[in-house]
Amino acid sequence: MKKAILFDLDGTLLNTDLLIKKSFIHTFKKYKPDYTLSEEELLSFLGPSLKNTFSRYVEADQIDELIQYYRDYNHKHHEDFVTIYPNVKEMLEYLKKQGFLLGVVTTKYKEAAYLGLDLFNITQYFDVVIGENDVKKSKPDPEGILCALKKLNCREGYYIGDNVTDIQAGKRAGVKTVGVKWSPKGYQLIEKENPDLLINDYKEFMEYIKENELC
Repeated sequence: MKKAILFDLDGTLLNTDLLIKKSFIHTFKKYKPDYTLSEEELLSFLGPSLKNTFSRYVEADQIDELIQYYRDYNHKHHEDFVTIYPNVKEMLEYLKKQGFLLGVVTTKYKEAAYLGLDLFNITQYFDVVIGENDVKKSKPDPEGILCALKKLNCREGYYIGDNVTDIQAGKRAGVKTVGVKWSPKGYQLIEKENPDLLINDYKEFMEYIKENELC
């Protein structure tokens, strides 16, 4: 049976850190003009859903308005602030040629996920994309990963991410987990979750697959 290799998006395939930072600063400038976001707070925004993040700062009836304002700016500036991590395209092409099923499971809305994937011409490699609007529960709940596996008609595989919640969700979904080391938040907390693999770059992951899945 074919195995699935599923990826988080932001901070895993695409470097959206600067875009996310600028999007939050833009939003707070309008809705909380007297509040200054610390660098620590901005780092904490990398990973969680927008709803979870904004709920820390405004009342529940304001959250949707902030999310829409954030997204309007974010979607317009993908080309300005987003880059792709080294060796992503080479890795995706390699995995595809080896017969793996590929997918993205992200806390972004699916439409925003496609903006990034299309920008770097990597949409073609993915058999499924699961966004925040496809599930009821965000990571660390495994719903998104399980949904992707169901759509792929697959039970085994990997989930790769840059956050603690990615590793937790992968473990709860019953797949192997891979943490990346390049997050600006560091990887020490990920390491404590005992992922099956920690990588410095995607060449390491390709080598791991070659040695452990194709021998």
